[in-house]
Amino acid sequence: MIFGMVLGGLFANAAFAQNDSPKNLQKSRNNPANYRDKDGHELIFNIKGSQDTLVYLVIHYNDKLILKDSVKPAGKEKFVFKGTNRYDDGLYSLVSGDKKLYLNFILDNNQHFEYNLDTTGMVDNFSVKNSPENAEMLRFQKKTSQASEQANAWSKKRKDFEAAGNADSANYYKEKLVGINDEMTAFIDELIAKNPDFLFSKMQKSYKNIDVPEYKNEDGTPDYHAQSIYYRQHFWDNFDLADHRFIYIPSFDPKMKDYFLKLLYHQESDTINKYIDIFLKKTEADTFMFHYCVDWLSYQFETSKVIGHDAVFYHIAKTNQLAGKCYWLDEDVLAKYQKRTKRLEPILIGKVAPELLIPDTTLTDDITKWHSSYKMEKPYTILWFYDPDCPTCKKESKKMRAVYDSLEALGKRNFDVYAIANDSDIPRWKKYVKENAYPWLQVGGNKGNLDYLEYFNIYEMGNPAMFIMNKDHVIILNKRIEMSSIPQFLEEYEKIEEAKRKRE
Repeated sequence: MIFGMVLGGLFANAAFAQNDSPKNLQKSRNNPANYRDKDGHELIFNIKGSQDTLVYLVIHYNDKLILKDSVKPAGKEKFVFKGTNRYDDGLYSLVSGDKKLYLNFILDNNQHFEYNLDTTGMVDNFSVKNSPENAEMLRFQKKTSQASEQANAWSKKRKDFEAAGNADSANYYKEKLVGINDEMTAFIDELIAKNPDFLFSKMQKSYKNIDVPEYKNEDGTPDYHAQSIYYRQHFWDNFDLADHRFIYIPSFDPKMKDYFLKLLYHQESDTINKYIDIFLKKTEADTFMFHYCVDWLSYQFETSKVIGHDAVFYHIAKTNQLAGKCYWLDEDVLAKYQKRTKRLEPILIGKVAPELLIPDTTLTDDITKWHSSYKMEKPYTILWFYDPDCPTCKKESKKMRAVYDSLEALGKRNFDVYAIANDSDIPRWKKYVKENAYPWLQVGGNKGNLDYLEYFNIYEMGNPAMFIMNKDHVIILNKRIEMSSIPQFLEEYEKIEEAKRKRE
């Protein structure tokens, strides 16, 4: 059934966050959405049958419920929230003392109204005065309640007739269900068209699916690639991204996660960056919304473990925080962004790694053999940073040895290893190399043509660390993966590169 959002059932095991609003977020005073027709607030709730000694007012924020206020009875079955401050616009809930949902409602420009309800949750008995938006919301709730009741009855009849083998009657009630679904869709469309600026109207619109055209290939088969692109481009068509009130309704956070953490998550960084730029551009008219979205995206991609997402974080920071768009950041925070991006930039996937010239274990005052990371035989070079005294390094080196030897035996090894020891204790390093006799090049001694530990950010990343370069010395991997996954990674990389060449 397409009944929009059936409001209710949100408070099972609910816990309320004890803060008023997202930390450090500031609303723009120039935002039209912040206009108020009256100062302060006075919300009157007459709850028939209530025996509460306390009721709560909570706002929806992300997937949380934030406690905004609580009051004791102002009289029999009467509760009044009154004050000189203004609440944030958004979807709110009135909750009983034992945390049961009484009511979902909207707070908008008008924060002076009276709501009549009861403890049964039967919206047919509810009414509201002096709040056109909540009157529309209540009309929707009543319509939804009636449609759900009718649909449940018809669904039961359809199942009964199906069980009895009466196909004609079962199909009759199936059509009735389709009809009530269409009726609710038309009702929601009318509600949205009637008051497009109501937050509740915008919320209902946000639940509508995107209609994707049926693109076809020349042979008549579905063009799923074109459909996918259209869906990505139009994903936010039903959201007003220049209205920060979406932060305070339940549909926004799941959509953010669906789009950035599912739909785009495993795309190449350039593709993700493109859609992030388009998305953030739509939020810039509302500084509060822009602030929220920049912070959300920065956190998601800075903390992601997915290969290539460091390039997404780098792009966000360079085009927003370090481009002077984030007025809320102080100099210390900006300095941290500057330092972080400076360390990331040279080792991002797609960057050409510098030639390393580092000596092997013949390192002495009289004779030193230097080896170039550019002069390896195989098409791929693994830069393997390790510490001879590091337990994880030892374990992972043995795993790499198993992969190396198995591919060598099959004649399929397509990479060399340029192992760089981070150890100033030369005798200990030499002893480690001799005892393990790994079949790859061993260099170290904390000497080289450049400070490779600084360049490859090993001081921050720690040991062990892995980078893979292609034949052109371009970095194609900049973080450690399971050793057993190396052959599959290189195989997938070659498939992607071949697909790119064909597209070009």
